[in-house]
Amino acid sequence: MRRRNLIINTFLLTFSTMSLGILGMVFRIYLSNQIGSEGMGLYQLIMSINVFAWTIAISGIRLTLTRLIAEEIGKKSSKDKIRHLLKCGFIYTLFFSCISALGLYYGSHFISTVLIGDIRAQTPLQILSFSMPFIGISACFNGYFYGCRKVIKSIFADFIENITMIVIVAFFITSFSTSNLEYTCSYITLGMTLGSIVACFCAYLMYIFEKKNKIERSIEKSNKTIFKEVVSVALPIAGSAYIQTFLRSIEDILIPKALKSHGSSTATSLSIFGVIKGMALPLLNFPSIFLASFSTLIIPEIAQYNVLNRKKSVNFVISKVIKFTLIIAFFATGFFMTYSSELGQILYKNDEVGIMLKILAPLIPFMYLDRIVDGSLNALDQQVYTLRYNLIDMTVRIIIINLLIPIFGIDGFIMVLFISTTLNFSLSANRLLKVTKLDFSIVNWVFKPTISIFISTFVIKKFFYYINISNLALHGVVIFIIYVFLLFISKCISTKDITWFIDAFKKDPEKSSWSELNLYKQI
Repeated sequence: MRRRNLIINTFLLTFSTMSLGILGMVFRIYLSNQIGSEGMGLYQLIMSINVFAWTIAISGIRLTLTRLIAEEIGKKSSKDKIRHLLKCGFIYTLFFSCISALGLYYGSHFISTVLIGDIRAQTPLQILSFSMPFIGISACFNGYFYGCRKVIKSIFADFIENITMIVIVAFFITSFSTSNLEYTCSYITLGMTLGSIVACFCAYLMYIFEKKNKIERSIEKSNKTIFKEVVSVALPIAGSAYIQTFLRSIEDILIPKALKSHGSSTATSLSIFGVIKGMALPLLNFPSIFLASFSTLIIPEIAQYNVLNRKKSVNFVISKVIKFTLIIAFFATGFFMTYSSELGQILYKNDEVGIMLKILAPLIPFMYLDRIVDGSLNALDQQVYTLRYNLIDMTVRIIIINLLIPIFGIDGFIMVLFISTTLNFSLSANRLLKVTKLDFSIVNWVFKPTISIFISTFVIKKFFYYINISNLALHGVVIFIIYVFLLFISKCISTKDITWFIDAFKKDPEKSSWSELNLYKQI
């Protein structure tokens, strides 16, 4: 029975991760077609501020409650003790979420005029401020559900939130179509706020209707002691998240300002920012949603082997993970480079997006690997180095944004992305090689996938265009089949590799470590 439950939970985790990723990508494409590249630039800046406000509202409470509640369940503590933990979490998050809401509402004029440099962001930010308490409460419920290993309830609330948001946004944009970006962004943020409220009440209903334990033990700690325990765990997590999201928001705010310094107008600066950050990069990252669930499930195994000092097993698992990550990354790189112009036109009706996809596609292996390497380092108890490297990366980004973009404009923006991505990956990969002593196989991990995807894309594109078949989905499927076939015949992968990959999805998802940083990266 337990084995069956694990497989069901694993399927739910994988399915929900991929479904929410697809839903988010479809929604982003829909928005881009409604508000254009300038609108996407303004929307992206508003979301940067929103993520920072969201980080303050949550302040590490989700991960804190997940950990503390899981520990209490392991100790077979009473339901009352767990309820008191949740209650303390509510008090903690209401304090921070109210600060976040008030700061966002009353600071919206300053943020929009001074930081963002666009008064049109004021009303959308004020609307978002009303969502902060509900986001905080939802984070508490999600932490509770994960701690109690009731993953499906949290997944259900996430789906309700996203579907509610999309329906409301689509309704407002369709019913009150306007070229005024302030109104359009207000519709979007209103949909997000209402989605957060609905998700919060949905989580509350699932909580109050769940079955209670009949046998309970007395509470051994006072409420004051429990609250101190919650705060002592949550604040260090919050501090790390504050620093990283603050630097990320500053980075996003500086880019349009730097483009203006180069001579671009406000509209052009927002358009460039929207094309790259709001349209091209999310599309390049889209295939990595499959890796997200895979890495979540495999990282606990690395941690377990590390605790048992089984270094060979650690190296074996990490090698396999890196190998499959690169195989997926090189496929994505080849596909995006080959069909960049078609994707730009079909999805966004924008030629500039196609150009950016082709230019930035070579970064895909570094972007995908960086997530896996960071996760592996965390599993190996190297999270201090991960945090250090991320802070170095963000600091360097901010410096070179101010140095390169005012001189080179959009070319400087592209240089920033290449320098930053390769720097972060190089630092993390170097640390991973030091602590694991991996035997990096450049032939099997790089050369063979590169040659295989080049042959696959070149042959299939020429063949399908010759017989006049332009369906990109069909192109992609056939290219992937040929690509995998070439990897097999070149002995880059074997049936044992495929078996191991499938078995990875039978790991216990309930032992996965959830971090606020990983959640932020997905956003």
